[in-house]
Amino acid sequence: MEPKTLKEAYGKSLLLSSPGMHEMADNIASLLAKKGRVFDRARLTYEHFANGEAKPTIPQTVRGEHVFFLHPMQHPEPNLALILMLLTNDALARASAAGITLVLPYLSYTRQDRKDKGRVPISARVVADLIQTNPKVERLITFDLHADQIQGFYSIPVDNLLGMQVHARYFRERFGGDYSKTSVVAPDYGSSVRARRFADLLDPTVPVTIIEKRRIAAGETKIMGINGPEVASRDVIIYDDMIDSGGTNHGAVAEMQKQGAATIYNAATHGLFTKGAEARFAEAGLPVVVCNTIPRTPEYRVAHASWLSFASIDELLADAISEASTVGGSVSKLFIT
Repeated sequence: MEPKTLKEAYGKSLLLSSPGMHEMADNIASLLAKKGRVFDRARLTYEHFANGEAKPTIPQTVRGEHVFFLHPMQHPEPNLALILMLLTNDALARASAAGITLVLPYLSYTRQDRKDKGRVPISARVVADLIQTNPKVERLITFDLHADQIQGFYSIPVDNLLGMQVHARYFRERFGGDYSKTSVVAPDYGSSVRARRFADLLDPTVPVTIIEKRRIAAGETKIMGINGPEVASRDVIIYDDMIDSGGTNHGAVAEMQKQGAATIYNAATHGLFTKGAEARFAEAGLPVVVCNTIPRTPEYRVAHASWLSFASIDELLADAISEASTVGGSVSKLFIT
């Protein structure tokens, strides 16, 4: 008889989480249990040598189990997070895990997907090669790669889930399904396709306006105006895949205010918030909605609740893990078509 789940095919499935991902993994385990999918559950810990080197410790046997490994690639910082993931993959393989599915809601180094000038690396390819040095790694589940073509750097399946699906649910509740005075704004031409897909997901009638920029010097751009329908007296959602320092968003907000927009929302899948971005958003009183792809403590959420909201990816991730752990399952059906 054909096995229906990886548990039947391999023996057991384990949901393993790194520090920072325990709460999300617990939520996903509960959601899976409601679907009748019971996973073993374990929390990874790290020991540190006096010189700072880390050693992952897996608290239970994983022999013969297929491990879904939830790991934060931005926590505590991306370089350390990368080596911690690679070390854990090695530990799982040496402990005779049947296979590893990496669940990395935010995948670091994806902005460096090509050579944009001489003598620089293609870091997204380097990370892909490092991940695939371990033959036990069979699949990667992530959210909103900075460039879709990064999937081509991998020979294993890569499920690039879309944060706009949970954002759409958030804004449907916010607007009560009435988008008659709503516009979606792309902060530059590079994000225009993403913005159009998000607008269509809300409602095909929602217009998209693109902020037009011109590069005037290395690392410096000037906003020249907008391309598309007017936004005066409309609620606008500035939509992108990530917010880093927030400079792009503040420039876009200033242009929207100049154009006479009413309420202005900033929405992105990944909220990195570097270089004091939180303080600038809080001071400006700009509402921001990000997905919970990067771990934040309860204290952080409370401290920034006046301007920052989170749209949860937990349910979508649980669905993806459920499909990926089912022989004959389809993660593709979770994507927008």
